[in-house]
Amino acid sequence: MSGSPRSARGLGGLGVAVAVLALALTACSAGAGTSGAGASGAGASGAGAPKQLVPPEQALQRMNALLDESLTDVRPALRYWDDNPDAVEQFAKGLDEHSLGYADANRRRHIMTRIAPAKYDTLLDMVESGWRAKGYTVTRTASTPPASVASAPDGAGVGITVHSSGLIEITAHVSPVPVIHGAFGTPTPVPTMPNGNPDDVPKYDDPFWSN
Repeated sequence: MSGSPRSARGLGGLGVAVAVLALALTACSAGAGTSGAGASGAGASGAGAPKQLVPPEQALQRMNALLDESLTDVRPALRYWDDNPDAVEQFAKGLDEHSLGYADANRRRHIMTRIAPAKYDTLLDMVESGWRAKGYTVTRTASTPPASVASAPDGAGVGITVHSSGLIEITAHVSPVPVIHGAFGTPTPVPTMPNGNPDDVPKYDDPFWSN
């Protein structure tokens, strides 16, 4: 499985990873009306909507590239599986709540290799090295466990979050995309544990990473 992702949908903790990405994406949105992989497409409807949308297929390709690039410099290679992508429709805040006519696309990669806490900073250093090699702006957050976010020149974002439980996720973000009802991309089976929960608990030992 190392270097060959298996697509699947994971736990419902996307909010944490997306919140981490907000730091990177704030700088992007401040300087441009759109973000993503060379935003193009039909104009979005609704007040405050971006002028151009990233086509879903293009957004999916960009998110996959962001996830792959995040592990470019990580050695030994890690085992992982990829969540199904999703697109979250965005709404105006306040009393006049209404759709802004676009969605934010996200995709997560769940690390299945056990990472010892003493190796968390080593992992983030390697991930950040790959991001910087691509010209991304990188920020290590002041959190425990650690997290790191990066913004690409095209406005896309990616972040790695280490949860207190030991779960590690890499989340890619592209916006704006069209509002999508139903599956975004081709859904794939979800690895599950006997109790039916997503099987996203790291379980593979590695001589380097797990000690």
